Amino acid sequence: MRKLTFPGLLALGAAALWGCADGLEPIPFQGVSGTLAYISAPDSATTDWVRLAVYRELPETDTDLLDFEAFSDDLPIGDAPAPYWVPLEAGDYAWLVVVWKERGNENPLTALRAAGWYTAGAGPFELPVGFMVLAEGETGETDVSADFDNMLTIDEVLAFLSP
Repeated sequence: MRKLTFPGLLALGAAALWGCADGLEPIPFQGVSGTLAYISAPDSATTDWVRLAVYRELPETDTDLLDFEAFSDDLPIGDAPAPYWVPLEAGDYAWLVVVWKERGNENPLTALRAAGWYTAGAGPFELPVGFMVLAEGETGETDVSADFDNMLTIDEVLAFLSP
């Protein structure tokens, strides 16, 4: 068996890189992104996390609220604007909502509150505006504002969203 020398190993590595250059290109982000602006900051003593949830359709019942399409990663708890990204499949989405979870409460029907949602700049609790994600596309600049001093319970959210 022949031993590979450093120059031989280097040549083999270079050949492998040149042979699959297309495979090294970054995969484009597909989903929704933007910035979360804080109208008022969440209380870090009572906040477990803040995230964005995405829904294909507006929820009509409390169990529909548990049927979200995707969650963002945890967002910073503070008052500085926070960028966010939520990977999603291509398609239409009806609701992008800022979700706050109460620390120590594990019941999703009582622990979660809505602090705002995407309204295309109209304010945190105006009519929600849907958005579309294209294949291999990013729906960027989908900015959301959140008011943690005036969060809505699940019942209040459902009453607001009901026609």
